[in-house]
Amino acid sequence: MTVIRIILSISCFIILAGCSDTFLRAMDEFNAGMGGQRTCTREAPYETDSYKGYSYKTGGLCNIWQGQIINRSNYTVRCTNTIGGRRANTIIASPRQTTELKQIGHMSGGSLNYTCNNWARSAYVWKKYPKRNYQIILKMSSGKQYMTIRNTANSNKRCYLKNSNKQILVEGRVNSGQMLQWVPTPNNNFYSNCV
Repeated sequence: MTVIRIILSISCFIILAGCSDTFLRAMDEFNAGMGGQRTCTREAPYETDSYKGYSYKTGGLCNIWQGQIINRSNYTVRCTNTIGGRRANTIIASPRQTTELKQIGHMSGGSLNYTCNNWARSAYVWKKYPKRNYQIILKMSSGKQYMTIRNTANSNKRCYLKNSNKQILVEGRVNSGQMLQWVPTPNNNFYSNCV
């Protein structure tokens, strides 16, 4: 009887730590075969939703909701999960990363809902204006996109970004190879120039 308790204790620990589907099912079958009760009472089939540049696979195994991000994009992707309307574990994938199946929360809490979005991206050149000697640089941080201007001329320039109403978002003198400060990217058209 002591041996069975030890095996069951180890099994519970491994299940809580998160193991492969096959192992969890095997341990549950073993437990039931030894006269114990099944611990894996709830499951849900795995489904995958595809988005631009990434996909999110979710399902339930052995009473636990799980999720996996397959990220083929240059963005960090963030999937926020709720179970029965309550916040659950968030899963994040770096650019070009496929996460392991990660635990989201217990299935007894209710149905799983989630929202995935691009969350971050390091600065990159979005548009080049070689005749005017400047570039528009974009980046994303915490789901918000920002932009700035980089002076590519060999001399100082006065650069600006304006929104669609031609209100100045940022303006100033920029040294060669340097950038203006970052500003939130306008929702509509914008104007830029370096002179």
